Amino acid sequence: MFGTMTVFDDELTEGEDLGSGLVGKAKGFYIASSEDGRSQTMAFTVMFSSGGYVDSFTLFGVHRTAVAESHLAIMGGTGKYVNAKGFAKVKTIPATNQQHETDGVETLLHIAVYLDY
Repeated sequence: MFGTMTVFDDELTEGEDLGSGLVGKAKGFYIASSEDGRSQTMAFTVMFSSGGYVDSFTLFGVHRTAVAESHLAIMGGTGKYVNAKGFAKVKTIPATNQQHETDGVETLLHIAVYLDY
């Protein structure tokens, strides 16, 4: 898996349950950046659905799946988040309840954002 790039365009929801309220989209990529596959270098933009996705901010950093939480840097934004700075805590939520069928691995992330704008 080392060096494998994965591109995503995923929904952001209020919670982890299927059918939880939609708040926006996350679009970007991550690269398997360790030989054991436990670290991914991530770069993605969070876009909020109110007003046609004009409010957004971008995150960059390394997410380590083998630790309790990882931190990603906020690298600026658009709309009301222009010049945003801060960080996000990222936790991987174990897939214990498959609520629907998928054709591959599905991972849920819990992201708590600490933002100054």
